[in-house]
Amino acid sequence: MNKAEETLIRCSVILRLYALILSFLLIIAGAYGDTFTNRKTGQILHGYKTSETKGSETIIQTDVNGPMNLNLADWQIKQDRKGRANKVVVITLEGGIMYDIETKALENALKEIADQGPLFILLEIDSPGGRIDLAYRICGAITSIDNVEIIAFIKGGETGGALSAAAAVSLATDKIYMSEDTSIGAATMIASGARSVKEAYGSEVGEKYSSAWRARLASLAQQNERSGLLARAMVDKDIEVVEINRGSDRLFVDPVNKQDDDKLIKTWSKKGSLLTLTAKEALACGFADAKAQNRAELLGMENAGGAEVVINKDVQKAATEIKRARGQLARIRKSVDFKIKKSQNIKYRREAFKILREARNEFKTLIRLAKRYPDLRLNVQALEDELNSIEASYQKLKRESRYR
Repeated sequence: MNKAEETLIRCSVILRLYALILSFLLIIAGAYGDTFTNRKTGQILHGYKTSETKGSETIIQTDVNGPMNLNLADWQIKQDRKGRANKVVVITLEGGIMYDIETKALENALKEIADQGPLFILLEIDSPGGRIDLAYRICGAITSIDNVEIIAFIKGGETGGALSAAAAVSLATDKIYMSEDTSIGAATMIASGARSVKEAYGSEVGEKYSSAWRARLASLAQQNERSGLLARAMVDKDIEVVEINRGSDRLFVDPVNKQDDDKLIKTWSKKGSLLTLTAKEALACGFADAKAQNRAELLGMENAGGAEVVINKDVQKAATEIKRARGQLARIRKSVDFKIKKSQNIKYRREAFKILREARNEFKTLIRLAKRYPDLRLNVQALEDELNSIEASYQKLKRESRYR
């Protein structure tokens, strides 16, 4: 072999190595974006879809041309994260799902973050559940977002999983990761006072509510190719579920629907108890997509190990706000009660004027709190009636003072 041949071979090896490196880099780059290809012209754009529309067109944020209005029917869309910001936004859902203000903050945050074009939104969950009406809203907010992937991470903590309404929220997401010692399920509908809906509303009405809730969980499960029957078993303790092989198909069915030729694999749910799945079980039956012990491991598994992690605290800020409002409410109520009691033994008009004026201002504050924070569950009409009574007393005392 002469020098020219050696040089040619060496160059060929280098070029092949360069091609492999370039290919690898392209794969890495492709992990961060969405690609839009025009069906007629073949034009290619990289960026992400926003929730904003203009007529029949959707506003797309592109990496080169900035915002553009596109009729998406003319474009083929490939979800490959290209053109997106190399960041992951984390929202934490901890404790009970109990307050409108927190739910509203979560709804707004999801929409705003989705329009910022992150790689995905990570919803970290450790919750015993809570109000079903709020869970409906959160699930609706999640499923309505189609311009970014939303991933649930059942991370463990005080609750140790996603139970009841929180299980429904998890099922609404595109993927579910679970840490080792967590669980998901026990999603029965509970009314106020920790009573079953049948106890609260009667057998017939309660069953209608429960039936709708079972259907909702089944629908959430099925939209991401999870078993709807297993989801129903999380709501209804009378539902039984077995796993079978029917030919080449893996199915989850009611035992009465098992055929003679079916191979029984496992009994997942028996009558008498609500279905709750450990992380291992959830992974085995397809409810969870993977296990991850912490956020860092999850990010690595999602090819986002190098992404910027942004913590959104809107839900926590809302929780702090309602806590502060409750504290203010307690102080005002204590003050008002004291003034009402004191007003019964007033001897001097000047003192009466002062007490009534202060009480009037405090009731006005209570009414503002009631209107701004529905979670305080204050009766606005009753407060306004009391304010009118105080106002009448104040004006009467004022008139009488003029004639003395």
